[in-house]
Amino acid sequence: MESIILTLKLTDKLIRKIKIPTERTSTIKDKIEPGLQLRISPTGRKTCSFEKKFRKEGIKMTIGVFPDLSIKEARKIARELKRLMAKGIDPREAKRQKQIAEDEKRLKARQDITFKELFYKYIEEYAKIYTIHWQRETARIHNYGKSLF
Repeated sequence: MESIILTLKLTDKLIRKIKIPTERTSTIKDKIEPGLQLRISPTGRKTCSFEKKFRKEGIKMTIGVFPDLSIKEARKIARELKRLMAKGIDPREAKRQKQIAEDEKRLKARQDITFKELFYKYIEEYAKIYTIHWQRETARIHNYGKSLF
């Protein structure tokens, strides 16, 4: 159960100072950007969300978690969501379409890569950074995996 506290001009400084509720999730609406809200849970999590009516239906979307997302960035995202709604586009559907396109792009990139490319990418982006014996591992793959190249 949520309890709406009030409407304030949200700032990063104010959000840091807000006391954590003990029982219920508190919601503070932003005075500057209507539709933008900050939800504060009893666990201390501060989440920026967007809530607005669209085609007689309430839309509620999570934008991000504070402090990973500043209030300025959250306002910018909220304005973009409103622009989509003004054009008659459901922002949830736009988000789904964007995610589908990104997934397809990632899948295509995965399908186009050869074992050799994947191996060298692994060495450069992971093994050299996180393992001590990356040279020994590289030599071992070259020795035993010749047929894979």
